[in-house]
Amino acid sequence: MAPQILVGTGTWGHNLCIDQMREQLNNLEKLNCRRIDTAALYPFTHPHLAEKCLGELKHDGLLIDTKAMWFNGSDNTLTFKAVQKSMNESLERLKTLNGQGNIFYCLGPDHVTPLQEQAAAFNAVYRQGNCAGTRVCNMSPKSFEEILDICETQGYVKPRVFQGQYNLLCRNYEKTLLPLLRKHNVAFVAYSPLAGGVLTGKVTFSHNNPENLRGTRFEVSKDNVMGMVGRKWYDKPVFHDAIHKMATYCETYGIDMAEASMRWILNHSALNGALGDGVIVGPRNQAQLDTYAAGIHNGPLPDNLVEDLNGLFEGLEDAAAPILVY
Repeated sequence: MAPQILVGTGTWGHNLCIDQMREQLNNLEKLNCRRIDTAALYPFTHPHLAEKCLGELKHDGLLIDTKAMWFNGSDNTLTFKAVQKSMNESLERLKTLNGQGNIFYCLGPDHVTPLQEQAAAFNAVYRQGNCAGTRVCNMSPKSFEEILDICETQGYVKPRVFQGQYNLLCRNYEKTLLPLLRKHNVAFVAYSPLAGGVLTGKVTFSHNNPENLRGTRFEVSKDNVMGMVGRKWYDKPVFHDAIHKMATYCETYGIDMAEASMRWILNHSALNGALGDGVIVGPRNQAQLDTYAAGIHNGPLPDNLVEDLNGLFEGLEDAAAPILVY
């Protein structure tokens, strides 16, 4: 069963204006989506704005997942007091009808606050009825296993979902995390299925010419925080070599690289919708939304192409490992 689709709001309020956001909400049926992923930190250039915009837009019938505020290197962002404050402020911005969010995440690890206190904090917001469940995002498998043990020992609600980066170029979690999640019946929600846009081929074939990247997620600009982070992760020779191979494979079958990446993650990856797994997409315009829709609706890829795409990750494991360290 294919994973469910969520629409991410990481660029809402930065690359998308309120009218474009409304248009996306009106087009969710094209993506078979009724669930939104946001965060107090979104967009990174204007924290809180994505939640505020969602609160202003009509989102009846949609499930809204959000994340605790995470800043200043993450230290002390997941204390009991900080989590309570972030949850209450998010609900106020989102203007949820029943005063409850769907799922409340930590956006990333807090390396200072004890895990015991973090687990207690998320248990509290759940027990208070502020969210339907809790989740973890971008945490190391070791720390997540400790969180699960603490919840089991203390009788706390366990995180229902782990959210992390996963795509054709970054598959390390298949070995390091997914066996743990399956053991504890925890679902996995993947973000960055196109590796932040790298899997479109635009970065590789731009030859680092800023003009060729204008208007893309990797546009050279001091305000383009996610573009800079994406370059740090993926602007490496081994990944560019993989993109060249992928372009050749996809050309043989006349399939767009972005569409192929989506069809792979939905139909041929380690994700399983029957277990609650999902994929977050973040279209910035109608053309990108249509590309995602094609990937969702066009089904499995030809067997030989799947075999070729699966082979792309060979030799990339070491280069991809730092992408998952927060």
